[in-house]
This record gives sequence, C-alpha cells and structure tokens, in this order.
Amino acid sequence: MLRKILILVVSLVIVILIARLPIFPLISEMREITQDGESLSQTWSFVSMPEFYAAAQFAKVGWLNSTWNNYLILGVVNHMALVLAFFGVRNLLTHMFQKNQVIVMFK
Repeated sequence: MLRKILILVVSLVIVILIARLPIFPLISEMREITQDGESLSQTWSFVSMPEFYAAAQFAKVGWLNSTWNNYLILGVVNHMALVLAFFGVRNLLTHMFQKNQVIVMFK
C-alpha cells in the first residue's frame, strides 16, 4: 500500500515538474488593422503550462473567439500530453519497483 502511494506521489510530482518546462506549443497572433485592411501574423513557440494559461487568459479577455478556440484546442492537446506523461511515469515506476522487489527476493 505504501509503495502505491509513493508511486502516485512521485508520478504527480514529476508531472508537475514537466508542466513547468517550456515544451508545450503556443500560437501567438498579432493583428494589425490599417486603412488598407487587417493583417494577421502567427508565430509558434514553446512555453510552460503557467505561461500558456496566462496567454490563454489574455486571449480570452481581449481577442476574438477564433483565437480563443485555438487556445482551447492547444490546451486540450497540452493537457492530454500531461495525462499521458502521468500514466507513463506511473507505469515506469511501477515496473521499476516490481523489478527491484523480484531481485531482492532472489538474493
């Protein structure tokens, strides 16, 4: 039981640390409105999840719904990556602890 709790806690800590790394895609839009019309330029960058949340909040407050929809789609993709990372780390740690336990039993 203690091993399962330890695996869960370590998995959560690792995922929280991963969320702080600048590995999540973010699209930044620059809109310029002139007399000739509107121009839009987009740039992709990699940010951490807290930076992504700040940019998404800014987009929600001040920009168009299409921009906010882009942030929602990227947010879902980024969160799915974190969920997959959690399950991957948990499975890896479970496998490592079981493997070490078998080795100790045969010594």
